[in-house]
Amino acid sequence: MEKSNIRDTFDEKNNLIKEYDNRKLLIRNKNSTLWNCVLVAKRDLAEVSEVNEQEAKEYFAIIKEVESALKKAFDYDKINYLTLMMVDEHVHTHILPRYKEEKTFAWMNRTDEWRPWPNTPVKDSPSQDVLDQVKQEILKNI
Repeated sequence: MEKSNIRDTFDEKNNLIKEYDNRKLLIRNKNSTLWNCVLVAKRDLAEVSEVNEQEAKEYFAIIKEVESALKKAFDYDKINYLTLMMVDEHVHTHILPRYKEEKTFAWMNRTDEWRPWPNTPVKDSPSQDVLDQVKQEILKNI
């Protein structure tokens, strides 16, 4: 299998929400839950064990900030995290807000089947216009 470029996979150019010292927060261009994000290490890291102390400390500060922003923006019911590196061999974490009820944002209705991952299918990709609106909604709450 050919190694993918994580920055292309998640369309960093169009989907960057915020850049931190050691990571970049992006809106996920293929949403499996309403407005899930991905937190990507800036350094080329293939293993979580390669993360240094400074990067680890920043990671948890970012998680707190993102949880708060997603709660304010979309009022999730719970949140899940995945750090798999199965396809993209680059340290990154999927941030998946979960919802018990249907949610509407930017004229899109979404339901979350509330099934455990990985059974939740990836939904159709929202338009870039909708993703841009989501980015702005998250950013104004960070």
